[in-house]
Amino acid sequence: MSESPDSPQPPESPLPDEERRTWRILGSWPDRLEVLLPLLAYTAIVLGSLSTSSLGLLSVEGTGEGADQWGTSLPIRSDEWLTQAPIDLSVLAHGTSTAPSLSQDPDLIYQISSGQVVESVLFHEGNLLRLGPWLPDEMLFSAFRAWPWLLLVLALPPLLRRMGASRPLSWLGVVLVFLAPASLWWSFMPVRIMAFAAAGSYVLWLARDRMVAGHRVVAVLQAAVAGVLLARLVTYYVPWSLTLGVPLVIATGVYLVADRVTRRQALLTVGAGALVSLAVLAGTLLENAASLSAELNTVYPGLRRVTGAAQMPSQLVGGPALFEMEDGAAPTLLNQSEISSGFLVCAFWALVVWRRAWAGATTAQRGAITTLAAATALWSAWAMFDWGLLGEHVPLLSAVLPVRAAQTVGFPATLLLVLLVSRLTGDSSRLAVAAAVTTGVVTAYGASDARRALPDLATWQVWAAVLAVSAVAYAVTRWPSRSWPVVGTLVVCLAAGIDANPVVRGVGDLRSSPAADAARALTRRAEADGTLIATNSMAANALLIANGAPTLTGNQVTGPIVSEWEKVDPDHEYENVWNRGASYLYVAFDGERDAPWVEEAAPDVIVIHAHPCWLAESDLDVGYVVATLEIPGPCVRPLRTFTWNGGPQYVYALRERG
Repeated sequence: MSESPDSPQPPESPLPDEERRTWRILGSWPDRLEVLLPLLAYTAIVLGSLSTSSLGLLSVEGTGEGADQWGTSLPIRSDEWLTQAPIDLSVLAHGTSTAPSLSQDPDLIYQISSGQVVESVLFHEGNLLRLGPWLPDEMLFSAFRAWPWLLLVLALPPLLRRMGASRPLSWLGVVLVFLAPASLWWSFMPVRIMAFAAAGSYVLWLARDRMVAGHRVVAVLQAAVAGVLLARLVTYYVPWSLTLGVPLVIATGVYLVADRVTRRQALLTVGAGALVSLAVLAGTLLENAASLSAELNTVYPGLRRVTGAAQMPSQLVGGPALFEMEDGAAPTLLNQSEISSGFLVCAFWALVVWRRAWAGATTAQRGAITTLAAATALWSAWAMFDWGLLGEHVPLLSAVLPVRAAQTVGFPATLLLVLLVSRLTGDSSRLAVAAAVTTGVVTAYGASDARRALPDLATWQVWAAVLAVSAVAYAVTRWPSRSWPVVGTLVVCLAAGIDANPVVRGVGDLRSSPAADAARALTRRAEADGTLIATNSMAANALLIANGAPTLTGNQVTGPIVSEWEKVDPDHEYENVWNRGASYLYVAFDGERDAPWVEEAAPDVIVIHAHPCWLAESDLDVGYVVATLEIPGPCVRPLRTFTWNGGPQYVYALRERG
């Protein structure tokens, strides 16, 4: 794969010869290596069954070492190891996703395929998990998890170069996106969103090229692929799609239509991609209509509306100082994930070089630059100022928590910086000094504020962050066409965050342990009876889900099945508790015999307090119970005991009172 060489002033039209060579393997060695090395790395990851999951926290002994891994798993990433990993493994075990009987399917949220036709096209890599009966689970899990990484590395650098970035700085964009604290501390969720945005945008650009060259059939096919990739932004975690995915897509579209010579072909290409995107998205939403309706009507997150509000400086520009969160004491404010962010300091850096870079930019480049700048300014304002009641009525913005904007506004700021610094020519030594001073001051402000949340963050560490950021800003601005400043930035970022996630080989005790064997045996028994399993712990839920068990409890990711919840709460007395998504669900076997009650044990934890006899006599079809404590009474019959999460798990069969 190759594309236009680094050039400070690439022509807008007609298409240069270099662009006509794009996607051909015959190109320069850098072009070839940019394709071959990521493919080789992806192959090595898959064959090695490697991932960065924290699933080792789920183990027989409960020591947090339930997997063959390098590094330490941290509990804070529960959305990954306690929710997403078991759901991914359930597809490997069962061929489809697994959800509690009280809850809708999670396919839309986690972009996995359960075999529905259109869904299988939109969530294409999710079909890898459905190959579990034929291929090794460990490799399929790794292939699924690493797919967005491959897309990002293959697509983002050439896309940024199309917009005018130099080759070294196009890779600086990858480094700052992939290794931002928000990426590392949110289990690479931002990377997943950015990957599909970049891949869709780049393929759309290729389609425009083919349309200009007169290859209309190929152009339409490529536009269709782009449409499928970009439709992904409407599912998964939409607030972050708005803050970091949509700005890149809009910047691409603005660049394409800004060129008057190829505007007609660009509009045709964009239109074809949009039609396919809408068709595939509509088909997927229809196939998952019940889940979509439940999600949109949940108290959280569906019906929640928020307004802009000022966040802590550390949440906005404190990212470079967050390199001690792996080993230090827990934050005194919020937690590691909530205080992590992208590199919004890049926005201040961009302001320093704006005037010089703007003068050397083409009309199309200015369009892309302006788009990214506007997105950065908008989301920064959402996270810096109180918008009052007005903010709750602003479409799209009101669906994004200000803290979520603060965590990700640094991503469009990073892309903006890459495009601007790439436009610098001539002597930039004075600009380099100004960039170093500005970024140093901003980092000092954010890092100093971060000490309120991180008591172990020493003064020397604050100054280390300031010096590192200033040095990077100086070197990149002074020598924007050189590779070594980018390599230096990579080294600094790796040193800061390399131990934030473990590197895991395989899937650990969730699928290969005596407890997993017990879970599969109970699963077969429940399936033969046509009954469900209920648990009183999230760890037991994860084990059962990972092995494809039919359960009453588990992860209510998308939203409730109201008709099923009415069997628990016929008068909707507790609807504000159970009408939620993004929640864990389990049963505490301590309720009254006559009727259960529902508790919000935490903002994302739903607990049903029910007596075993009530559960046995209800219409919920629960046949088995897995509990962390012994349950006496006439409605339970002990079956077996096994060890999980460091303690005994008592398995009972339910029976009605005679």
